[in-house]
Amino acid sequence: MRAEREWDTLWRALPLVVLGVASLIAMVGSTATLQHRLVTLALAAALAGWHWWMVLAHPHWPEREAAPMTVYFAGLLGLTLVLAAREPAYALAVIVCFPMAFVALPGRLSYAGVAATAILLPGAPLDLLAQDAPWPRLLATLAGGAFAAFLGWLIRAMEKEVARRHAANRALESANERLARLGEENAELQGRLLEAARAKGVAGERGRMAREIHDTLAQGLSGIVTQLEAAEEAAGDQEALRRRLSTARALARESLTEVRRSLNDLRPGPLAGSRLPEALADLVSGWSAAHEVPATLTVTGPARLLHPEVEVTLFRAVQEALTNVARHAGAAKAGVTLSYMEDVVVVDVRDDGAGFTPGGPRGESDVAGFGLTAMRQRVLRLAGGLEVESAPGQGTAVSVTVPAIPAEGEDA
Repeated sequence: MRAEREWDTLWRALPLVVLGVASLIAMVGSTATLQHRLVTLALAAALAGWHWWMVLAHPHWPEREAAPMTVYFAGLLGLTLVLAAREPAYALAVIVCFPMAFVALPGRLSYAGVAATAILLPGAPLDLLAQDAPWPRLLATLAGGAFAAFLGWLIRAMEKEVARRHAANRALESANERLARLGEENAELQGRLLEAARAKGVAGERGRMAREIHDTLAQGLSGIVTQLEAAEEAAGDQEALRRRLSTARALARESLTEVRRSLNDLRPGPLAGSRLPEALADLVSGWSAAHEVPATLTVTGPARLLHPEVEVTLFRAVQEALTNVARHAGAAKAGVTLSYMEDVVVVDVRDDGAGFTPGGPRGESDVAGFGLTAMRQRVLRLAGGLEVESAPGQGTAVSVTVPAIPAEGEDA
């Protein structure tokens, strides 16, 4: 861009350089009177001032403003012809009108300037041709004008190509700048996403640990407390006391094992070496023996191996529901149903206990407590659903539905 501006400035200053050289030649070689030479110099000075004001002092006019540039070129051509008529050396200034037509005049108007210069040019340098031979003079005029027009067209085509390339380079630079900005924005966004993902991962891991602690340590401690309370009430019955203490001891050992497994992010102990129906059967029978409440397990549909997280969710749901039955229901019996369907697996836990009003005092303290909240979070992570139905004196039913996601290597 800087080289292009310097080239434009050189072209626009060319008439002043040529005018200075022509004036020097005219003054040195002229035999005219002093008055004649002074008038010639005054006309040359007027031409220099005219060019400076119209072109150099207003660089935004050339090739943009047709009206002032047409006036400028007419004045330039007229003054140079007058000077050439007074002194032959100024014919050089007339020749400069050819390139100035393309420098100053916009568009096709420049070719009109070339034509006018070619027509009027015989008044100066082409006087070397014989005055009585018009055809050679005319052919020379046409040839000179055509050659000047071709050079002008060639120069203008090159200028357009240069301008096009400059525009393409500017567009490319602009695109590169936009890409660089987008890269910075993407990097910043990626950093924010990573930070958000990290925060979400931390929150998710905290939630997982809280659920695991509740499902292992809290459940075990709750069972141990229940057995110890029952042992305290049966202090006079040594057999019942030993049975309660033995159950409490077994629950403590099982809870310790579960805590260790949870810390290693393993499946629950009952699921580690068996399938879900067998694990639930052991859970229901163990719960029934520990709390001396009859409980049954019913399995419907063809049992199949499911994704570990699905089986863990269903196992923990039954475990939490039975814990609530033991703590609050005062039930005479309980029942668990595991239903394998085509797309979902449903587990229902029912009891015939005292029941409650959902949203009431008990519902707020227990059903809406962390146990059920953890159960609901597990189920929602699998895009499943949890429903609780109960009424005072009519028992409680908890239903969990999750997608039947098969284990790896198993058919759906």
